[in-house]
Amino acid sequence: MKKNKVVVLCSGGLNSAVVASLAAVDYQPALLHVRLGHRASKKEDELFDRFADHMDAGDRLKLELSHFEAIGGNARINRKGMIEDAMAMGENPSNCHMPGMIGSLLFAGFSWAWHIGAAKLLLGVSENLGPPAPPTSRIYPDYSREFIQLCGHAFEVASGKRAIEIETPVIDLGRSEIVRLGQRFGTPFELTWSCVAAGDTPCTRCAGCATRGRGFLDVGIPDPVMLRKKVASGRRRSVAAVTNK
Repeated sequence: MKKNKVVVLCSGGLNSAVVASLAAVDYQPALLHVRLGHRASKKEDELFDRFADHMDAGDRLKLELSHFEAIGGNARINRKGMIEDAMAMGENPSNCHMPGMIGSLLFAGFSWAWHIGAAKLLLGVSENLGPPAPPTSRIYPDYSREFIQLCGHAFEVASGKRAIEIETPVIDLGRSEIVRLGQRFGTPFELTWSCVAAGDTPCTRCAGCATRGRGFLDVGIPDPVMLRKKVASGRRRSVAAVTNK
């Protein structure tokens, strides 16, 4: 029996990969990746390609929303800006908050869902990924249930008789619960990225890294991305030791 299509917004991150893995049980996921020109864009783009191959996604699309890079104004885009340490963050929006990002992603997904005949759009936002960072919806206000619901109402108006719904399967889950869900549905964690900084290794300090690390720790399984970082660091130390002899 042919499965119905759903559009899944895939950033290259852990949450969206878990949502895509979950969606594949009952639906045919169409994977949408949007390049925003932020620091981690290159890494996320690479991992999206590998993840889409892993999922054998026949429907996949990449879009460019270059206006965020042109506007700037936040540390996720501006490499001179300060990315806060998760342990030092307060209750105000993060320096890495990109106002308008979630809305732009949702309406890009809405357009594609309309085109390919998908009745649902899935997004991997969580209101509270958990410690050591503050509640996610406080540091990123558009990661809130209220904002997503308002976008859903806009979809109702814009879609007319063709209903396209927004679903947020992990909105109530913390990072450890999301890791556990991904483990259950076989999500390839090694093909995901959570760091907002640039580079090939995670910074370990930003909210994305810190909550990811806590999630894997709470579940009691190793994070393959962090294992890669440790192996790479060990190799560099070994080379340095040999070179200095």
